[in-house]
Amino acid sequence: MRVAVTGGEGFIGRYTVDHLRGRGHEAFAVDRSSGADILGEELTTALKGVDGVVHLAGILGTEELFDQVDEAIDINVKGTYRVLEECRINDARFVGITMPQVWKNVYQATKQCAQELSYAWRQNFGVPVSHVRAFNAFGPGQKHYGVQKIVPTFAVCAWNGRPIPVWGDGAQTVDLVYSADLGRMLADALDFGDCEVFDGGTGRAMTVREVAEMVLEITGSTAGIEYLPMRKGETKTDIVAGGEGWDRIGWRPEFRADDLERTVVFYRRFAGA
Repeated sequence: MRVAVTGGEGFIGRYTVDHLRGRGHEAFAVDRSSGADILGEELTTALKGVDGVVHLAGILGTEELFDQVDEAIDINVKGTYRVLEECRINDARFVGITMPQVWKNVYQATKQCAQELSYAWRQNFGVPVSHVRAFNAFGPGQKHYGVQKIVPTFAVCAWNGRPIPVWGDGAQTVDLVYSADLGRMLADALDFGDCEVFDGGTGRAMTVREVAEMVLEITGSTAGIEYLPMRKGETKTDIVAGGEGWDRIGWRPEFRADDLERTVVFYRRFAGA
């Protein structure tokens, strides 16, 4: 298959492209950083003749997107519509990425809208659609600036001798999933197309405090933890994958301590940042 990965030069996109190529597909990135914007006219040319699209391009954020609502709607909703239209025109499959719907914020609202749009294109135009529900992704190469992500934020603070910031009391849970596992699952999802959703999580819940303590141990930091008020757009929630789709796909991601240690060590290069 000839498969485009929008946002394919990003954190999860690179792993997805690698997995697709490893299976013999002709996979390539469609990414704004290389001049192919999902909102631009060049999208039609970029996706011409594809058999499938893994759609990862989007704008992330929790509190941040309350100041970028128009941009979030344009990229996450309108951008998804444009990709779906190209899938319809090219008779191509569509794989989207979504997330647990646990908070009331701009990002989650736009991702939910995008998912419902894809279902409309499945029902009305026959576009094969499936999704991976990504939990708390981590891995080497994830940005440590801009949008706050748990492992890079914790690691960079620890390597710099600063207290690790924890929003809330730290008792809320996360489900840490290695980025390469998400890339594998997104590649697998191309084999489906009847609105299936696959849980991109491990089913292992860890408290945010536990993650912070693991990062402190790996880095040897004695700076401790700083507890802060919850950010706008978040509430105290226990997040863990329930296993949707694992039986259909035939495997499940697993949390491996070595992956976390390797990822935390990756951020040692930003000591002094």
